[in-house]
Amino acid sequence: MRTPTRRVVLRLAEVACSGEVRQPALADRMLADFDALLAVLPAGTRRLLRAGLTAFNQGSRLYPPARGRKFAALSDDRAEAYYLAVKRGRLGPGVQLIKGLVVFSYYELPEVKERLGYRPDAYIAAVSRRRLDSYAAQIRAGEAAALARRPTPEPGTPKPGTP
Repeated sequence: MRTPTRRVVLRLAEVACSGEVRQPALADRMLADFDALLAVLPAGTRRLLRAGLTAFNQGSRLYPPARGRKFAALSDDRAEAYYLAVKRGRLGPGVQLIKGLVVFSYYELPEVKERLGYRPDAYIAAVSRRRLDSYAAQIRAGEAAALARRPTPEPGTPKPGTP
């Protein structure tokens, strides 16, 4: 990802997530995660996202309180006001999609999950155990049916259900 795009993504993360994104190590990892996310998208989608980020960044120049500055260069309060204005407007759904990818990249970082106390493993294990206890008989019956050998018909034998 080129530097101007990185600045826009980082600024959007600062507006949409938390101020902790400003920590250099956290910002670098979030940007790397966002870059990896872009890499798995189809080329056309990547181009549209980059164009959307560029349009969003340059579009703030037309926002009167921005006084001709790009989104990446706005103060915190003006950047948030611009984001909210665009979100409420005609281009809101597109900006929301881009913001969603940025937010996803931030909240998927292990240190952010840890800070939030997001530890789903114990819950997943408990639910899996409870479901296995409740549905063990049906699971075993389904596995047996799926693994049962069916006799192969003799050559020339009509298929069942055919006259």
